This record gives sequence, C-alpha cells and structure tokens, in this order.
Amino acid sequence: MTEIPAIQSFEDFEAYTEKLLLPPVRSHFGAIDWRDRKKPRKRLTFLVEDWLTTSGISVIGGRSSSGKSFFALHLALCVARGIEFFGLTVQRCGVVYQAGEGGLGLLDRMEAYSRHFSVPDDEDIPFTLLPRKIDVFTKDKKDVDLFIEEVNRLSDRWEEQFGFRAGLITIDTLKKAAPGIDEISGKDNAVVLDNVARIERETRCHVVLVHHTNADGKKLRGHTSLRDDVDQVILIEHDKETGIRDAVLDKIKDGEDGKKIRFTLMAVPVRSEQLPDGSTKEFTSCAVVTVTEKERLKKEQTRLGYSVNPTTRKIFLHLFEAQDKFGKFVANDKEGPPAAVGRIMVHWDHYREIALSMTVATEDRKKAADQIRNEFKRNSTDLIKHGIIGVSHPYLWWDKKPIRGFKRTFPNNQLPEGESDATTEPLSEGLKEIFDGGEDIVL
Repeated sequence: MTEIPAIQSFEDFEAYTEKLLLPPVRSHFGAIDWRDRKKPRKRLTFLVEDWLTTSGISVIGGRSSSGKSFFALHLALCVARGIEFFGLTVQRCGVVYQAGEGGLGLLDRMEAYSRHFSVPDDEDIPFTLLPRKIDVFTKDKKDVDLFIEEVNRLSDRWEEQFGFRAGLITIDTLKKAAPGIDEISGKDNAVVLDNVARIERETRCHVVLVHHTNADGKKLRGHTSLRDDVDQVILIEHDKETGIRDAVLDKIKDGEDGKKIRFTLMAVPVRSEQLPDGSTKEFTSCAVVTVTEKERLKKEQTRLGYSVNPTTRKIFLHLFEAQDKFGKFVANDKEGPPAAVGRIMVHWDHYREIALSMTVATEDRKKAADQIRNEFKRNSTDLIKHGIIGVSHPYLWWDKKPIRGFKRTFPNNQLPEGESDATTEPLSEGLKEIFDGGEDIVL
C-alpha cells in the first residue's frame, strides 16, 4: 500500500519549492569535500621527478662561481630533450632560458653541453635562449607583458611542431632581472614575486629563479619571504679544494627535502678565434657531469693521453722538432732548472726558430715571431697546469705525460689501440695554412 505524503500548507510547499529552484552554491576557492577527494581531477605532477613540480616557482641558489647557472642550464636542456636528469625522470616540454647574467656567454655553455653529450647538429630541441634582460621589478608591467607574450608565442610554435607547449622558464639571475630591488625589503620582494607568479600563471610554466646565497652559502640572499613564498629551493654547495658540488633540495612543499645530487664541471673546448695579432685563441666552457663520470674520463684521458686542440698540437709539433734538433738532456740541477731534471729542455730561441720555419712564409718575420710568442703564452698556462710541459725562462720542456696522437710520448712508443699518430707525416703547406688560419680540425 502506497504511503500518502503528509499534507503541507501552501506556505511550506512554496518554501520547499523555492529552495529546490535555487542555483547550486559555487565555491570561490575551489572547495573539495572529503567524499570528493578521489574524483578525477588535476593532481600535483613533477617536471623533474621528486624535485620540481610542473607548476609553481623554485629557486636555485648558490655563491658566485658555485656552478648554479651551469646546473640550471643542464637541467633546462635535459627537460627540453626529454632525457633523464641525473637518473631522474623528466616531463619533456619547451624551455625558455632568460639569461640576464651571462647573456650571449650562454652560447659557449650550450656548445659545451652539445659537444660533451654528443648532441647531433640536426636534433631539434624546443629550447630558446633570451639573452636580453627582463625587469620583473617594473611598476608598469610592460616587460612582464612582453615576456609573457613571447613565451606564449614560442609555446604555440612548439605545440604545432612537437605536440607540447612550453613548461619551464629559467630566469638567470634574479638580481639582474630585478634592477633596483632592495633585497632585504619584504615589500620589494613581494612586487617581484607577484610578477613572477603572473608569468607562471599566464604561461602555465614552472619558473626557476637563479639566485645568489649569503656569504656562507647556507641561505638565499635577501628577505626570508623569497624562500617562504616559493615551492622548491635548491642550494648549490661547492668544495673549492675538490671541485665537487652538491645540489641540495633544501625545500619542497610536497615531498621529501634533503635529497642531494653530486656533480662537478668538466672543461670542454668549444671554439677557436683568430686574434688581430694573427695568433689563435682557444675557448673552453664547462659541461655538468657526475663525479663518477669525471673520474672515468680522467682515467680514459690518462690511457689515451692529453687531448690537444689545433693550436696545442702545433705547439707540440714545434717543441718536439726543436727538442730533436737542439734539445739538451738535464742530468742534474747544475745543468738546468731543478724541475727539468730528467727531461730534455729547449731554449726558447730554438723553439721560436723551429716554429718560424714551420709557419707559412711571411714577409714580416717580427710579426710572425710575435704571433708565435702570443700563441704559446695563451696556451701554456693550461699545459703547465696539467703537467704536460714545464717552463723556466728561457727554457721549456715536455714533462713526460702522454699526449694524444704523439706516439713518442707513450711507453715503448706504442699508441693505445685505435689511436693514430699525429706526427707520422710532416705538415704539408696546405695543412700549415689550415693551422695558421685557426680552422677546426678533429684529431
């Protein structure tokens, strides 16, 4: 038997009906009830596994020369290429690197990364360097507007080309991006962080700020609100004696802090440039590597010998030729500099004579001699540092360490398997011209 509902007065019925017709109440703050917590919705995800989230703001901090910018660039390129970052999974996306500090100098660092990690020249990477400064402390917001517009334009291009948009912005450094800021002022920092938050929100990118730490490297420089108001903080600690760096996850809002990544920097030749005096200058930059990898590469270098560039190869060709013609064996410290005992030393005049004879003919002999001196001076510092040659004015000598491509520098005149002798054939006039022109040669 169907139960008959209770009879309501018209007033009660009217009140009940009006309640049903009211629009649902919507939270102004995105309320999620307990019972709805498992419903499908956007969740916290990571750009770099357990270190950086796909949204938010982070800071990479360190003292000057700590390697913080190298670390930030390495991270950015790993994300742009979609490859692991020190064994951590990354979510591939487009990357915009704003380099207010370093500017075009970042091109050499990018080349060092490319050469060390053997990035093919035809590999298309969704990475754009912006070498001009941005002002995130500006009052009129114009710089911020233009920056957001440019990032979103790059995002549109990458989405069409790769199928994903920009997801990471690096601003290096915060100090250069906020000219005139009083770093200890909470008010000034609030202006900067509001602008950075707007960039993060309107580009939908995680924003990394590269910043300096205080003198002892333990805290971010400036007002405490900077650390308080960002999502992650990574501090770079540098042991100057060993060259080893530790990237420490000092803060993460949703995760475990205290994690460490140990790394070091390795010098990589990136280009050569002919100077006005006719000499050639070799430029190097650094790539970020694990300490284990650097030790492995050091052992490999010991086996294969010191790696030469076109300019240092030319120096050794001159030195060994001078050694064969004019060299004097130093049996004790009465016969030459103490550091040269057991070595064959060469007087600088003899080295220069040989170098001039192996240089393309020039009418201006003094200019050629100056070029030889400048070239040797520019490159000898690194050779002395690595113990490849010794110098005690006016003498120089090879210090008995193996040199790649020079059979005579290895035990029993035997090159490692697979290596070819760079000195078996005399330099042709054409090859001399290449050397003197400073063009790149792969040995």
